[in-house]
Amino acid sequence: MRKTPEGIIKAQKSFEEFIANHDFRLPREIVYTGCGSSHFLSQPLAMATTRLRGRGVALPCSELLYSREWYNLGSPQLLVAISRSGETTEAIRALNALNIPKFALTAYESTLSRKADYSLIVPAHEESVVMTHSFPAFYFAYLQLLMRSFGRETYDAELVSELTGEVLRSEDYIREIVDGFDFRNVIFLGSGILYPVALEAMLKMKEMALFWSEAYQTFEVRHGFKSIADDGTLVVLLVEKPFDWHEKLTREFQGQGAKVLTVGRENTGADYFIEVPSIEELALPVLYLPVIQLLAYYKAVKRGLNPDNPRFLSKVVKW
Repeated sequence: MRKTPEGIIKAQKSFEEFIANHDFRLPREIVYTGCGSSHFLSQPLAMATTRLRGRGVALPCSELLYSREWYNLGSPQLLVAISRSGETTEAIRALNALNIPKFALTAYESTLSRKADYSLIVPAHEESVVMTHSFPAFYFAYLQLLMRSFGRETYDAELVSELTGEVLRSEDYIREIVDGFDFRNVIFLGSGILYPVALEAMLKMKEMALFWSEAYQTFEVRHGFKSIADDGTLVVLLVEKPFDWHEKLTREFQGQGAKVLTVGRENTGADYFIEVPSIEELALPVLYLPVIQLLAYYKAVKRGLNPDNPRFLSKVVKW
């Protein structure tokens, strides 16, 4: 997590090297695939593609391989496979799922990068089994390529790196939240491009802290799911610019005894608040990810666990 500012700079260098060596622009219709965190990364990339007036579809590798007839893939012009190691069995096999050009997003020269027609290698290496700062680095490097390909101005990497540094200054406060409230479960909420961030937060809490966590679209949680929230629940509300519904939702959870942590530009009347600097909406995941990663990290530490080496998990998943 703490390497996120450094990872953004590495991502920018990888992007610049790619465009210097390839006369290539991303097409308008793209299918994205990955496993675990890489799948949750594929979702905001697909959303960003659609938001820029293309068409992005995200599927887990296994669904693309064995159940794709149940999904409307449209007429994709590129398949983007994501794997930190580049050696994940399902990601490598997924390259052959569609007879279209292949693109690899990875941290290493690898089987995946060699088999793809194009590869964007972002060397945000990490010893941890758990994917942390490589997630925002991958996202930022590819987002830059997406912006350039669609005729948009790319982001100032130095500024984005500085802003992630500002977010990381909340680390002590996050540790205080975890130390001060021994919550029994946690619910992550996000809308739009912050929903996949909520999903990734759920996974991080399960991986690092071996802890019960859920994730929902922000207001969908009111339709039955909120029944699990009580005085042992922490609700993490990821929101850029809150409006009255966010404040009502905060009060509703507090009425059930839960405590709310709002992460965003403004507080919603929550028990805890972490301010995130203003940034253009497509870049939002880069600033929110360090917060949710640190929350899972400190919950793991409090539980006496090693967040970098969770039980039953391996850094590279092969079959």
